[in-house]
Amino acid sequence: MAQRQSFIARLTQAARRPESEAIASNLQHLLNTRKSSSGIMALGLGDYEAAANTRDAVLMLLTELQQLALRHEPRIREPKVILLGRHGYSRVRFELQGLVGGVRQLFWLDLDTTTREVEVAIVMEPGQ
Repeated sequence: MAQRQSFIARLTQAARRPESEAIASNLQHLLNTRKSSSGIMALGLGDYEAAANTRDAVLMLLTELQQLALRHEPRIREPKVILLGRHGYSRVRFELQGLVGGVRQLFWLDLDTTTREVEVAIVMEPGQ
C-alpha cells in the first residue's frame, strides 16, 4: 500500500517522512487539540479531571486514547492502549501498540497532568 501524506504535508509540500513519524506527529496534534462543546468532531482529550477518583480518570483516559486511535489514525491496525504508570514528576505514560504496515509498532503517550500536554514518542524495539 502506497504511503499517503497528511493533508498538512500536502498543503505545505513537506518532504515525506517515515510512516511511524507521520503517525506520531498526527497523534500528538490530535491529543493536544482541546475538546470543545461546540465542535463537530470529537478531537482531543475530554475532561478526565471530572472523574470521581484517579481510577475512574485513568479508565476514561484509556478509553478515549483507544477511541481516538481507532477513529482518527487508520494507519494503525488493531490499536491497543495500556497504562505504563507514572513517568517523572507530573507525567503519566501510556503505550499505544498496533500494526503499521503489517509490522508491530509501539508509541509512548506521555500526558502531563499539570498542563494536559501530550508528547508522543516512537518506541524502537530490539531488532528493528
